[in-house]
Order: sequence, then C-alpha cells, then structure tokens
Amino acid sequence: MLDEIKRLAGLGRILVRHHARVRMAERGATFDDLQHALTTATGATWQPDRQTWRVDGGVDLDDDELTVVVDVEADVIVVTLF
Repeated sequence: MLDEIKRLAGLGRILVRHHARVRMAERGATFDDLQHALTTATGATWQPDRQTWRVDGGVDLDDDELTVVVDVEADVIVVTLF
C-alpha cells in the first residue's frame, strides 16, 4: 500500500479533510509539506480499529518528520494529520 500512497501523492490525488486542515494550521504545515511527507514515507501500517493507514517516516519540506493518517478511496488519498 505504501507504493500506492506514494503514487497517488505524487499525482496530487490528495483530499485533506477539515480536521487535517486544522491540524496542519496548528503545526504550520502546508499542502506541499503534506505531499512531500507522503512521497518520502518509508512505512505504512494498517490500523484495523480505525480502518486507516498510518504513514510514517516521511518528512516535510524542512526535513521535519511528519506522520500522516490516510484512507484511500476511489484513487484519492483522504488525509487526517497528527
């Protein structure tokens, strides 16, 4: 799934939910930071209790680690950030 997440992120097929936009603003993260973190990620772990993927190991444009939680729906990454 990591390869698919990276592919979709590279194409810009990312939908950022309201909750994630709020978290991004709190952390000073931009859409470009989010996209870069997804395309540089090194791992994706399925979270069965939430039915989402935790995407780890990616970094934002400042090289700060950024963990992203995603769901892949109809060839689009739906993002929640923490």
